[in-house]
Amino acid sequence: MKTVLLIGSSIFEQWNNIKDLVPGYSVKNCAIGGTTTSYWLEHLADVLTAESTDVVLLYCGSNDVNHGVPEENIIANVSQCCKIVHDLSPTTVFAYFSVIKAPQKSGKWELIERLNSTIRIGLPTSDLYVETNDVFFDDKLPMNHFFAKDGLHLTNEAYLALLTYARPLISNWIGVVPSTST
Repeated sequence: MKTVLLIGSSIFEQWNNIKDLVPGYSVKNCAIGGTTTSYWLEHLADVLTAESTDVVLLYCGSNDVNHGVPEENIIANVSQCCKIVHDLSPTTVFAYFSVIKAPQKSGKWELIERLNSTIRIGLPTSDLYVETNDVFFDDKLPMNHFFAKDGLHLTNEAYLALLTYARPLISNWIGVVPSTST
């Protein structure tokens, strides 16, 4: 069976309803809460060597923003992670899920928009960019019911919305007919 591998930080680590993301694919979640892009830059090759995968999904950069990592470093690290995936397994496809403009990051939304835009533009055309903020924002404001009390992490309802949004994007991208079940 083909495999989708999730890597990144707590937003992916806590995504519990992910098993039905792509029909006919198993999902392996290797995300680790609290990690940064530099962590994945250092450890991604080992994870890819240990896990045979066809699709890699990355959500990372949020903790970098919280730690004050310069935006050019975040962008370079994500770009390098993408390169590692393609160098180690040229047939594996890569998708980046944008940093969420969570309420907890309200003073950093412009920075996040720049990061996301630059990362999107820098991805190879065969890779997928998933704009998570299309799910969690309405009229340029975060939909608070999608965020836990900390203003950063997601609620179960948010994960259901993210799954509903991402499933057809990913299925179409890799050429799978999406399932209608949630």
